[in-house]
Amino acid sequence: MEDIFPFSGLGFFLICFAFIAFLHIFKNILKNVISYKMVIFIGIIAYIFFAIPESYELFLILLYTYVIYWLFVTNKFQETFFAMIVIAFPMIIHKIDMANPMFKIIGISYITFRTIQAIVDSQNYGKLSFFEFTSFLLFPTTLLAGPIDRSYRFQEDLQKGYENLNFSNLLKGWEILVIGVLFKFIFAELVTMFWLSKIDENSTNILDMVNSAYSYTVYLFFDFAGYSAMAVGLSIMMGIFIPMNFNHPYLAPNPQDFWRRFHITLGSWLNDYFFKPLYKYLHNFAYLKGRKLLIQNIAITSTFLLMGMWNGLTWYFILSGFLFGIYSSIHNSYVLYIKKGGFDYFSIFPPILSVNIKRFLMINGAVFALYFFSGRVPL
Repeated sequence: MEDIFPFSGLGFFLICFAFIAFLHIFKNILKNVISYKMVIFIGIIAYIFFAIPESYELFLILLYTYVIYWLFVTNKFQETFFAMIVIAFPMIIHKIDMANPMFKIIGISYITFRTIQAIVDSQNYGKLSFFEFTSFLLFPTTLLAGPIDRSYRFQEDLQKGYENLNFSNLLKGWEILVIGVLFKFIFAELVTMFWLSKIDENSTNILDMVNSAYSYTVYLFFDFAGYSAMAVGLSIMMGIFIPMNFNHPYLAPNPQDFWRRFHITLGSWLNDYFFKPLYKYLHNFAYLKGRKLLIQNIAITSTFLLMGMWNGLTWYFILSGFLFGIYSSIHNSYVLYIKKGGFDYFSIFPPILSVNIKRFLMINGAVFALYFFSGRVPL
C-alpha cells in the first residue's frame, strides 16, 4: 500500500498512468455518458479511499471545510477574516502538536490555504460546486506539497471538459514529468548519497556547517522542484494545468525575484491573501500613517514569519522565515533609496558583473536561511 501513496513509489505512477490512459482512450465515449468533472471527482474519491491510510480523516476535513465554505459563500459574507480563522483551526492545532488524531491529516496546510483562497475569491469568481470543491482540495498530485493552485483556474479546466485531453498536452506533461523524475529520484538522491549524508550535521566545525548548508540547499532544490514538476506533469496529462512552482530561483539577483522563482505558488498566495490585506490594514494606525516604507517592511517581515510558521511552529522554521523577511525588507529599502536619488553602489560595476554579484549575495543569503530551515544547525 505504501508505494501508491502520492509520489512514494512505482505504484502511484502506475495508477496515474492507468487513469491517464483511461481518460485519453475512452474520452470520446465518456463525453456522451458523463461529464469530465464527474470522472475526475470519482477518480479522486476512489484513489483517496483505497490509497490513503485512514482516509476517513481526509473526508472529515473535507466536510468540515466545505460546510464553512458553503455557509460563507452562499450567504455572501464580505468579511472573511473569521472564516479564515475557523478554516485554519485544524491546521493551527496540528502545527502546535496538541491535536487528537482527527487533526493529523496529510496535506492539511495546503488544504487550508486552498480553502481560504476559494472563500476569498468567491466574491469575484463565483462559487464551486461540491464536486469541484472536492476535486480542488484533494487532487492527488498536489495533495501533499502543492503547488497551490487557484480554485477559479482549476474550475476552468474542469469546465473545459475533455478538451484538454489531447496529444499535445500529453507530450507536454510527459516532458515536465521526466524532468521532475530526474530531479527528485536521480539528482536529489545522488546529492543525498554522495554529499548530504556524508556530513556530520552535529559537527560545529565551520567547514562542516558550510558544507551542510550548501549540500542541503542543492538537495532541497532538486527534491522539491522535482516533486513540483512531477505534480505539474501528471496533472497536465490528466487535463489539469497546475501552475509551475520553480523557475531557476538561484539565478535571482534579489529577494523579490527569488520568491517569484522559488515555491512560486506559495509566495503568490501569501502576497495576495496576507501581505496585501495586512499592508492595507496597517494604514489604519495613526503612528504608521505617512510611513509607507515602514508599513511595507512590517508587512513583508510578517508575511515571511507566517511562511516560516506555516512550515511548522519550531524555532528553525520561524527563524528561516524571519531571515527571508529581513532580506526582503533590506532590498525594499534599498530600492526606495535609489528611487529617491540615492547612489546605486552596484552601478560602479559593469552590468554583467553587477548582476552576478547580486546573484552571489542572494544565493548565499538563501543558503544561510535555508540552513536554519533544514533543522541541521548544531544548536
